[in-house]
Amino acid sequence: FFFLSLVWCHPSVPAAMSEMSPEKKALELLPALREELGDAAIGVDDANLTKFLRWKPSVSRAAERFRHHLDWRSKYPFVFDGERPLLVGEDPELRRVLESEPIVAPEGLVGKDGSTVLVGRLRKNDMRDGRTAEDVVRMLVYTMDRALERESTKANGVTVFHDLKGLSTHNLDPRIPKILLPALVGNMPLRIRGIYILNAPLVFMAFFKVISLTFPSKLRARMHFVSDISKVYEVIDKDSLLEEHGGQCQHNSVKWVADQMERENGGDFDTLARCVSSKRASE
Repeated sequence: FFFLSLVWCHPSVPAAMSEMSPEKKALELLPALREELGDAAIGVDDANLTKFLRWKPSVSRAAERFRHHLDWRSKYPFVFDGERPLLVGEDPELRRVLESEPIVAPEGLVGKDGSTVLVGRLRKNDMRDGRTAEDVVRMLVYTMDRALERESTKANGVTVFHDLKGLSTHNLDPRIPKILLPALVGNMPLRIRGIYILNAPLVFMAFFKVISLTFPSKLRARMHFVSDISKVYEVIDKDSLLEEHGGQCQHNSVKWVADQMERENGGDFDTLARCVSSKRASE
């Protein structure tokens, strides 16, 4: 379900700023972005606005993406802005679906290009256990939201590795990409370096053939169906991967979720949920 697109950087950064670090460059552009967004930026913290400037160091492009993000949220308020906050400490179902591990982002797992690696195993997404398409979308967005806190994501984007071994029809729901794709194509401050799909069965290929008709060409160009995991090792160091993929990474999702809950409670937590301005929230 995690199909995303890249948009290349708009050449609008002053030459004098090109020698700055990406973070410093974003902070330099921050006042101009706030001015461009006007009321939409009131009460939105610097950490969230700079995510959009790290995505593209251009005030116009960052502002456009920020507005698109808010528009998407207004169409699908259940993700960030509904009765259930996108917080594991306040939503037991979000916690349960995350712990079932359909997609994980182990701390420290990065590709050879420095990008954050997300690992999907959709066989773990059992739609028969009471979860809804909305629950799965919230789980995926929560995982992306946490990835966006990492410097590896801000600096180098993400690489997605899907292992579809054991996939069956009860792991799929066409409503999930229908809701998620608009968020990921043009509405999140997230750069995708590549999507690598291993062990794709016929049931998925039939499903993919239908949903891919709506994919932008840039997205399709970054999707790679591979028949051998050695192709994945070309972009992600073997030892860095999960043990089931030949690596040494041991990821415990129950502990990871508990750690996020502790961070939420302690205030050491940075989330796109705070991108709604205080003025808009009061309306």
